Amino acid sequence: MSYLERYRNEEYEQVWDDLQELGSLDSNAPYYAPARKVAVETMRRVRRNCELIISRLQEYAYVFGTYPDGTRRPYTVEPHTPPSDEMQTDCDELGSMAGPLPLSLKVFWEQVGSIDLVGMHPLWPDGLDPLVVYPPEGLFDLYDVDGDEEAEGATWFAGLSPDDLHKDNVSGGGPYGLYLPNPSADFEFKFERHDLFFVQYLRLAILRWGGFPGLEVRGAEFELLDSLAKGLEPF
Repeated sequence: MSYLERYRNEEYEQVWDDLQELGSLDSNAPYYAPARKVAVETMRRVRRNCELIISRLQEYAYVFGTYPDGTRRPYTVEPHTPPSDEMQTDCDELGSMAGPLPLSLKVFWEQVGSIDLVGMHPLWPDGLDPLVVYPPEGLFDLYDVDGDEEAEGATWFAGLSPDDLHKDNVSGGGPYGLYLPNPSADFEFKFERHDLFFVQYLRLAILRWGGFPGLEVRGAEFELLDSLAKGLEPF
């Protein structure tokens, strides 16, 4: 049975674990093509789930682009920016700058685009840590990791999302992101508190918490959680 067949047979976590065990997955690797099929299937589901969550948030009068303190963000970002030729060009340029990119991230940009659920509702708590995944353009400001023992041979750190405090317009720490180069199937989503790989984090953020993984930390009742996450596709 192929990786994709196993994945469609609901072996979601095991298949991604197996792909990660393959090590380097550049386009010439023997398992690149089957691994890419799994990544495409995964991210198509992620996109459909995000589109559904966004439509539900709009129905609940959630105000995208405004922080929980009522401050309007200084720039305009759509909650979902679909993939584009420009995004693909930026992805290729980023790969040229920083070295190979993990398959999960490349296919996320190819199939999903970018997601930014930062916003507010007057009746909702703050500290929700809404899901954000920058487009490749947002990663061009790379951080040199020379001397960073945690980097384990990497050259760059790329910020992929603001941290939970900055999403609330509060001065916080550095961004969530990844070390580059990284030619693997997936990558550790660094400095996000769960210490998960990216696909694992997306499962947690989307399927468990309806796009707001900060609810776990809040430990508060949130009556709309079930409706936000209802009927989402497992991946």
